[in-house]
Amino acid sequence: MTLDNLILRLFFLVQTGAGILGNTFLLSAYASTFCTGRTLRPTHLILINVAVANFLVLLCKGIPQMILIWGAAHILGNTGCKLVYYIHRMARGLSLCTTSLMSSFQAITVSPRAGGWVGLRDRAWKNIGSSCFLCWLSNLLINIFVPIHIEARQYIHNSTQRRDYGLCSSKSPGASIAAKYTILLTFPDVVFMGLMIGASIYMVLLLHRHHQRVKHIHTLSNSHRVSTEAKAIHTILLLASTFILFYFINSILTIYNIVFFKSRLWLQHTTTFLAACYPTLSPLILILRDPRTPGFCSYMVKKGTNK
Repeated sequence: MTLDNLILRLFFLVQTGAGILGNTFLLSAYASTFCTGRTLRPTHLILINVAVANFLVLLCKGIPQMILIWGAAHILGNTGCKLVYYIHRMARGLSLCTTSLMSSFQAITVSPRAGGWVGLRDRAWKNIGSSCFLCWLSNLLINIFVPIHIEARQYIHNSTQRRDYGLCSSKSPGASIAAKYTILLTFPDVVFMGLMIGASIYMVLLLHRHHQRVKHIHTLSNSHRVSTEAKAIHTILLLASTFILFYFINSILTIYNIVFFKSRLWLQHTTTFLAACYPTLSPLILILRDPRTPGFCSYMVKKGTNK
């Protein structure tokens, strides 16, 4: 075993292990909150869905890739490949959808308490559960065709007939079918990414305007309120920025792979590592930003319930 292989194995081992432990900790924290008889806040429901989506991404992408790196190349049959790739695609879309929801709801929560914002905030907080359900349902349906072309890895000399994904492979669809699949998969990503970016920009502008208003107010109570509001917004912005960064880098490499059809080992490892960065870092961000998790959303809850 070369030094490069050892370093690669350690990277994936640390990343997958840290990500699974972090998301498991968050789910355990929310489960313990529920078991003590306390009602889960609406925002906590979004974070539970984010943690579940991240856990599934690491389980169905990070662990198989780590197993491949450690030398077990034929552990999945056709059924295993279809199931793993379907769950991964669904979880990846679910992670994007729920992160976009989290940014949008936070933007609505900190919006001015005037005009139509009041009614919008009320409807938003009442429909968080149904919004999470729609995220699950839409991603389950959109990715239903993903297993069609996925099969166990086969060694075929004509590389133009198949794409090699390490543990699995897929038939190369025709140009028209590939274009339809690409549009179907890309359109929801564009919509949710646009919502996330728009909500993030709005929160940055709102936070800047709020700081300008209260910069001359130095009372203890107002300082605490401002710092609590800023902390909640900064946490969501950090999560959204992390997702957007790794999503765009991974998308560029994926497009490069599709356009130039470069099924190279380093490209597979790189895209897999980048795809698992947000599921690994997001629970760490939540935990480090507020060790009292799941209480970090207390400000968002107060804004949504004490109207």
